[in-house]
Formats: sequence, structure tokens, C-alpha cells
Amino acid sequence: MSDKAKTEVKIERVKEEDIPKLVDLYLRAYKGLEEYAYTHPKDVESYMRWLLNRDPEGFLVAKVNGKIVGFVAGDANWYSRREKKRVGAIHEIVVDPEYQGMGIGTRLMEEILNYFKKKGLDTAELWVGDENYRAINFYKRFGFQERGRYNYWIRMTKSLE
Repeated sequence: MSDKAKTEVKIERVKEEDIPKLVDLYLRAYKGLEEYAYTHPKDVESYMRWLLNRDPEGFLVAKVNGKIVGFVAGDANWYSRREKKRVGAIHEIVVDPEYQGMGIGTRLMEEILNYFKKKGLDTAELWVGDENYRAINFYKRFGFQERGRYNYWIRMTKSLE
């Protein structure tokens, strides 16, 4: 077992000062999947600030030994036009490529789904790139199901009841 696998993962709310680290992490994590991502650091920074403003309580980082190794941007204030109600939207879930396969994404997903339930929501929704097979399979393990497509995006939802 590697040292990384033995370390404790702490989940915390994102702080304003975390944004530069999140920009770097986002750009590294989307290597090879650029067609689904912002690619310019200034655009990513604007996006991170938008996520933080949308729902500061639902924007969480995973830390190992004080280092940010992943994040989830959940939004309990999202109105889904397709569901015709407020849902828990997962805008991003990102894990540092060096820390993937260690359960960090699972911890982040569990935290955000619990957050949505505490907010009284009964549905989680996300969009994923149609060729991002690793992410699609990850979401399916949590019970997300495909509910439609738009261009190269797949819409997936999960009941929280």
C-alpha cells in the first residue's frame, strides 16, 4: 500500500484563496479531455469564482496532508428546466490525476449527495462529456442514469430519496 493510500482525506469548504490551486488542478485533470473544458487559465478562474458564488456551501475540496487533491462544485440552488424543479447540480467533480483511484472522488460524491439531501432536494443532476467514459462509469456506480443528450453532452440524474 502506498503512503498516499494510508493518508487521511479531509473535506472542507472552498475558500477564496484556494482558487489559484483549483485552476491548476482543473487544467491538469482535464488533460486529454479539453473539448469538455475551459482551457485558458483566466476562463477557469472566472468559472471557479462563478461556482463559489453559486453555492459556497456546496463547493468542497479534498485535502491530503493539507494539499488540495480534488474538489466538487455542487449547487443546491439550481433550477433544472428539464426536471421543472430545483435539483442538486454537480457542476464539477475533479481529482488530481496523481491521486485518482484512491477513493477521493467517492468521498467527494458522498459529501455532495448528502449535502443535497440536507437541503431537502430529491434529485441530483449533472452533465458529462459523451466520451468521458471514466466519469460516466463513475457516475453510474452511484446510481446516476442517462436522461438525455445535447450535442456531445450526456445529462444524468439520480434520485436522492
